[in-house]
Amino acid sequence: MMAENYRTLDIIVWSVEELINASSKPARGNNVVTIPDFQRRLVWSKKKQGELINSIRMGYPFGSIMLYGDAKKTQASEDNKKYYSLIDGLQRTHALRTFIKNQNSFYAKDNVPEETVNLVATVLGRANKSGKARVRQSIVKWVNGVASFDAKDGWGSTGLLAAVICDVLHFQPDSQAFTMEFAKLSMDSQFQQTLGAFLDMASSEARSVLNAKVPVMIYEGEPKHVPKVFSLLNSKGTPLNKYEILAAQWVNERRPIENHDIIDAIWMKNQAVEDQGFILDVVEKAPDEATRKTREYSLYDYLFGLGHILPGLFPRLFKDAKNDRPNADSFNLVTSCFGLHLSQMGTLPDKLVDIDLSTLENCLLQSCRFVDNQLKPILAAKQLGRSKAPIYHTQLLIVAMIATAFQARFGVRDLTENPQWKDDREKLKKTIPMFYLYEILQDAWRGSGDTRLFNRVKNMFYLNQSPPTDIVWNQVLDYWYDNVQINYEHDKRRSRHVFENRTEYLFLRYLFVRQLQQTENFHIEHIMPISYLQQNMADDETWPINTIGNLALMERAGELKNNTVPYTLMLWQKRQLDEITADQFNYQLREYTEQLMCPARIMPESLSKQIFREFLKERFELLKSEFLRVWRDHIPADPQT
Repeated sequence: MMAENYRTLDIIVWSVEELINASSKPARGNNVVTIPDFQRRLVWSKKKQGELINSIRMGYPFGSIMLYGDAKKTQASEDNKKYYSLIDGLQRTHALRTFIKNQNSFYAKDNVPEETVNLVATVLGRANKSGKARVRQSIVKWVNGVASFDAKDGWGSTGLLAAVICDVLHFQPDSQAFTMEFAKLSMDSQFQQTLGAFLDMASSEARSVLNAKVPVMIYEGEPKHVPKVFSLLNSKGTPLNKYEILAAQWVNERRPIENHDIIDAIWMKNQAVEDQGFILDVVEKAPDEATRKTREYSLYDYLFGLGHILPGLFPRLFKDAKNDRPNADSFNLVTSCFGLHLSQMGTLPDKLVDIDLSTLENCLLQSCRFVDNQLKPILAAKQLGRSKAPIYHTQLLIVAMIATAFQARFGVRDLTENPQWKDDREKLKKTIPMFYLYEILQDAWRGSGDTRLFNRVKNMFYLNQSPPTDIVWNQVLDYWYDNVQINYEHDKRRSRHVFENRTEYLFLRYLFVRQLQQTENFHIEHIMPISYLQQNMADDETWPINTIGNLALMERAGELKNNTVPYTLMLWQKRQLDEITADQFNYQLREYTEQLMCPARIMPESLSKQIFREFLKERFELLKSEFLRVWRDHIPADPQT
């Protein structure tokens, strides 16, 4: 068996130019290299690409490319070309293609010879350290700005000389000083010889990349083994994430997709690779929109597309993903809905073998919508000036809640609705909002969370576990306040700036939930204005300005928007100046007391750090009581002892 497999491998050598010609659209030469639809996205950064190009310039080996020799396609072709699929080496091939498109842009500071820098700096009278650095920077800037290493595009000593005079000596091109310096250096034969040698070397290095030899391994075994070969090549180290490995493992598990939005998301991924000039097998198989809507897709494709439409449908639950990257949420969600640990994700096709994808999709979206509806009163309103509300939860927490709702409602074998769903739905309406806040305040999902997710769904935790009682909430909130909130005074950045994704703003949403249901936008207001507190601080002090005890949410800020004193003092000053009557004073005092959830009786008359901290604690105690009152229907009574 080993000997038979060995004979399916062949090793040949191509130049970089041959590889790029073969993998370009349209292909040039006698070979055509296409990209299989299980290939990963293009992930290498410009820096990573530059490192590869530089290693080739230095003559270092840079790894082989593995192709699958598509004998069937070659035999069927009418152009006498050999057809291959790229199994391994997409990132390197893309880096080389990018280099060929714009070779000069890859030229870096380290590529400029030291002797060139020294001579130019000396001739220009800038031989100190900073002068040499400017010379090097000027040369690189000029090389990067030229279209190619060809004289017709401006590659030559005239342009380089003008650039260094302008950049290093700061002479304007139309000045007499520039003209005189340019004429002098143009007549300096040693200087011109140095520039010429540099230009020849730089262009020669670029040609050396094009002519570099690439070891090409060609696999000509059974086509069904190609995805397995791809997985084995990319399962070591960190070239692919675990979701992208599934693209190859699931490539032969194909079904039609009815949701055109999912199909469009899949093709946005393909387009990102095709836009770089590669030939994609999947594009050749589905060249037009009609074919793309009716063809079959792998389970990886489906979950990829689903992951890209979920954030648009449920922006409160899911974060946006980049067009060419798999969104982990869809993979994790479907895996958890069917009772698998995330480490068992590879077996998901076995669970879905008899499941209609459209029915599954409908059940998933109904489960997402149910959880979204329970959290909507808390999360829907946005801070004024923001396009959307922040996401407070870790993604596995929301996946656990949706998967619980899914299993409570649907049987995982046939996706029919469970008879007890009506009762379970009423339970989840109360447990989901409470455990959402509870687990975020507890930071319960710190770390990977894979096993916690599995256990939460397996045990139907959010359905079977009673929400925290009064006593538990008081303990949790006190611990959160003492160990998280009050410690903000030791962090100057946190103490002075509003970060709306912090846990205190989530807690405020629960406290002001009734007011938020009447508005789409709200203001974040400080009970004690920042400027007022800063006036009372010593220069070396940091106070917990943005801790929970000093914050409120308001539908309309009104006079408080730019206020520099607490509301009680503001109203008192207006009364003293007869700007408001006594009745108006009392009315506005009651209004602000209710809107801010801060009675006038706890507002301090004088201020110091200790007094301010005491005020924060007293108001926090009031906020705790208000939280328990507002959510009384969702919080079970403590068992009597």
